[in-house]
This record gives sequence, structure tokens and C-alpha cells, in this order.
Amino acid sequence: MEYTRKVNLQGRDVTMICVGQTSAEPARAYALAFTSEHDVLLVSSGEKDPYRWLPGGGIESRETPEQALRRELLEEADAVIDALEYLGSQRLDDDKGWREFQHFYWCRVTLAPQPAIRSESTLRHLVAPRDFLDTLEWGHSDPKAAMLLERALEAERKYSI
Repeated sequence: MEYTRKVNLQGRDVTMICVGQTSAEPARAYALAFTSEHDVLLVSSGEKDPYRWLPGGGIESRETPEQALRRELLEEADAVIDALEYLGSQRLDDDKGWREFQHFYWCRVTLAPQPAIRSESTLRHLVAPRDFLDTLEWGHSDPKAAMLLERALEAERKYSI
């Protein structure tokens, strides 16, 4: 199966292509983050936001993707990463020559009991893996979501042993 998807991002036609594991420098890092109860952490922008997405985001100057992911999870969900494994990447291209790589990781997280109020006002949502594709905003529209979930569940099983 080919993991390619065409989307319109902020007025640009972008092609997202799954490239497996790569050493290319990513601009963003995202997590399929699991709690010790084996729920998956998703975030949203607020109570009225119907969309749920993976926590993560942009990599700042002098940050590794892993450092950026640790920062983003703390900012977005008051979650601390206990374990981390690289799952793979996607490349985004547009017809004007723009290109960006994004890395995806499995991680095990510990959640603060009461999320702190931060500048990035997001809500955290815990979903069972069986509900992940139905809950993730692009879970059914992008075949990469099922592949990433499968890889993350493999990492989760290894970590749990």
C-alpha cells in the first residue's frame, strides 16, 4: 500500500508521502503517546473543537526532534516522556518547490494529574487504541494513520514486556 495523500494546507496544494525511516532533518515531530493504561493521548484546541490531533509540532533552532517532542508534549498536554521510539517520517511537497519532513514517534508518557494552563491552550483526550482512527481528525482519510498505529502498538507491546 502506498501512503500518499494530497491536501490543501493554507491555500497550497501539498502532497504528503510516507518515506519510512530517514535521516533527513525534520521541521516537525509528532507523537503517538501512550499512557501506562495503554490509552493514546490526543489533543484539541478546546471544548468546542471537534478535531483531535497528535501532540507535537515545530522543532526550534538547536533542538533535536526528540527534544522538541518533549517540549511540545509538556506544553500541549502536561505530559512527560518516559520512553521514546522513532516510527518513521513523511515528506511534504508543494508544486512551488517547498519541502518539509516530519518525524513520528511512539512514546510512553506520564500525565500530570491536573494540566497546567499554558500559552498553547489545548485539551488532552485519552482514547483506546481501537478508537484512535475514529477520533484522530485524519484517522480515516490518510492510510498512514493505520500504519503508524500498528507500528506504535508494536512498540507499546515491546515496552510493556
